[in-house]
Amino acid sequence: MEELDIKAHVAAAYERIKDIKRDLGIFFTPEWMVDFMVELIDEKKLNTGNIKILEPACGVCQFLIGIKNRRRDIFDKATTKAGIEINKDIVEYVYKQGLYESIDVINCDYLLWNTSERFDIIIGNPPYGIPSLSQHYTIRVDDETKKIYKQLYETWFGKYNVYGAFIEKSVKLLKDNGQLIFIVPATFMILDEFKKLRKFLSMRGRTEIIYMGSGVFKPEADVSTVILRFTKAKSEANKAELYDYTGGKLKLIRKYDRWLGEIILFSDKLSKVVEDVCGFRLGDVYTIRISPRTPEIRNNEDVIKMDGIPEGRGLLPILNGRNLKIGTVIYEPITGYWIEDKKKTSLRSFFDKPHIVVGLGFRGNRRLGAAYDYKAYPWMGDVYHLLREYTLTNMQFNLTDKEVVEFLNSEIVSRYIKSVFKDITYHLSITQLKILPLPTKEELCELNRFLRNEKLE
Repeated sequence: MEELDIKAHVAAAYERIKDIKRDLGIFFTPEWMVDFMVELIDEKKLNTGNIKILEPACGVCQFLIGIKNRRRDIFDKATTKAGIEINKDIVEYVYKQGLYESIDVINCDYLLWNTSERFDIIIGNPPYGIPSLSQHYTIRVDDETKKIYKQLYETWFGKYNVYGAFIEKSVKLLKDNGQLIFIVPATFMILDEFKKLRKFLSMRGRTEIIYMGSGVFKPEADVSTVILRFTKAKSEANKAELYDYTGGKLKLIRKYDRWLGEIILFSDKLSKVVEDVCGFRLGDVYTIRISPRTPEIRNNEDVIKMDGIPEGRGLLPILNGRNLKIGTVIYEPITGYWIEDKKKTSLRSFFDKPHIVVGLGFRGNRRLGAAYDYKAYPWMGDVYHLLREYTLTNMQFNLTDKEVVEFLNSEIVSRYIKSVFKDITYHLSITQLKILPLPTKEELCELNRFLRNEKLE
């Protein structure tokens, strides 16, 4: 039988569902990516003669067709070739083509699908987005369904993204030594919302991550993606590997032999030096807090909304990220919100103490924006606050707060952030800030020597 034209099917299906695809988190996968992922199937680990293949959120069955086209030996041996698709229009379109006689497509919500069957290969491109009826989120899911999701999935945490639930469900549906191959956003590697998912994966088998960058789904979506290849095997639990895919070649970046679900970082020469030299992390020296968000400020009875500059009332302007520049706080009214100096601690108790403030978003070319708030003003919005702690474990840390500000704004930190986090997120989380290396005075001299020698080479 001749190859099926995946591209033609995708184009026809896109026209059929283009008005609703975004509400379901649907993004069709480029054909080259389908081929690449299909080639990642490790045939040596498959059962002989009773192979079962599943494509969740299958759309027009791009991956099942890809296996049929490129791994015909596997496809022909498979006794089950199933796709699950929530959208009825897509399912009807698939069957009308008359080309899927050996593929069983089931019309249902994969996250609510009940089956006793277990699979050797689960492969695909799950939807991604935070489920909600709010216009701010991309996947339209009612509150009752979302409540059921939360009850069903042990990895659900915070503002969870549905692709995390798809991963959990798929791992549970794998046979022993079964393979899960998904293309997903890279955010599960580092964000707090996925800490339960990372722990879940670490306990159940080998996790291999292939970083594909942010260009796979452009122009429809600007998102950094990875291929997750997971092998379900208790004997390979706590093992993880991170690869980079560039120029058609795979390069091993990091290997974890005792991975317990901690965030997964990239690495290069500079980041290795920084991590080897620095004896402390930011979280060893500082407690990190975040400013109150706009709704909290707006609803606080002590806060006054006022245009202009009030005089003689003992009011302070509430600052936000626009007041924070690299190394400097601009003490000028921008937000239009004010509060009496004596009442500012009603917002946060630490607003009466000078301390380091850090912008939540990256500043040009992935630089942090850190400064020392020596006037101890109140803040709102996307600003972190670093509160110095003195403990037995950090007694040897001898940089002053102002020296720490200089280090956070330095070329070393800028390059380190680009190295270990790449372009996965648009801003740093508290967890990412906590693990930033901090040097003592002596270690900082060693880092500066490394930079000077690097530039001389």
